[in-house]
Amino acid sequence: MTIAQLIQRSLAGDESATHTLVINHQRDVLHLAQSILGDPAEAEEAAQEAFITALRSLANFRGEASFKTWIFSITINGCRKRILKRHAQERLVRAIQSVFRITGAGPTHPEEIVIRREARTELWQAIAALGEKHRIPIMLHYDLGLSVDEIAQTLGLRPGTVLSRLFTGREKLRVALKASKGWHSEAVEYE
Repeated sequence: MTIAQLIQRSLAGDESATHTLVINHQRDVLHLAQSILGDPAEAEEAAQEAFITALRSLANFRGEASFKTWIFSITINGCRKRILKRHAQERLVRAIQSVFRITGAGPTHPEEIVIRREARTELWQAIAALGEKHRIPIMLHYDLGLSVDEIAQTLGLRPGTVLSRLFTGREKLRVALKASKGWHSEAVEYE
């Protein structure tokens, strides 16, 4: 059966045709995702998302490109989004670490690596625990690099209110991180 026939049957609700489309391209899509992301578990998720996106958009497939290049394009775009999200999270961690002057050189021992990983998880939990009122200005400022005036414009607030929310958000993070077992008081200082 040709790809065009499989697509038509899949659009008509034939689950075996949909299954065949996925099986025929699964290995290549997974290999592509892993070559981009470098993490097998994340690549598996990205490949699944690519197939879900493709199958939901199957009616829009016009056949100008081959199905394989179309699914590869979807996979690449999904991987790019994951990489951008990963970089954004890393930028936010670095920015917050600089605000709190988290000290110490990069870990060299496996124990230190685990401790840093746990501390990073605790940081994300502390950020997630902030109310929206404080979390959004913190994210806009430290993750996206917006100025106080830009945040004020974005949120429809006065700059003084933004400054207050940033201060309070940082203070809440400092308190939460100091109370956490994985953060030593000398490693977290308020700036």
